[in-house]
Amino acid sequence: MDSIGWIIVSLITLFLLGQFALVYRTRGMQGRPAPDLTDLLDETHRGHQTLYFYFHSPRCGMCRQVSAVLDPLMAERTDIIGIDVSRRPDMARRFKVMGTPTLMRIHDGRIEKVLMGTRNEAVVRAFVGDSNPLA
Repeated sequence: MDSIGWIIVSLITLFLLGQFALVYRTRGMQGRPAPDLTDLLDETHRGHQTLYFYFHSPRCGMCRQVSAVLDPLMAERTDIIGIDVSRRPDMARRFKVMGTPTLMRIHDGRIEKVLMGTRNEAVVRAFVGDSNPLA
């Protein structure tokens, strides 16, 4: 194999290792205590035992697909909180979010589940507990 072939194989390997590291870190977040949310939540959010956080960026192409599903739900529900990481990078650091889009479910002060990357509409709706997948 010539040097170009080795470079391509090396780049593919690095990409795959990076993806594995993101998945590993995301799974490691599950079950851990959530960060302090007192300055982020108002009275409409505090009544919920389960909260959903949607970390997104306006420049993220994959976020547009997820936002098409979540934006109408966020207008109706107070348990889904959208966080634009370009405006609130401190929140991304606090929650240890590595990329967008990221969905995070927090139940009773613990990170219950994390989804990272683009998902189809049925998966997003199932994650946030929307019983009408074709609404």
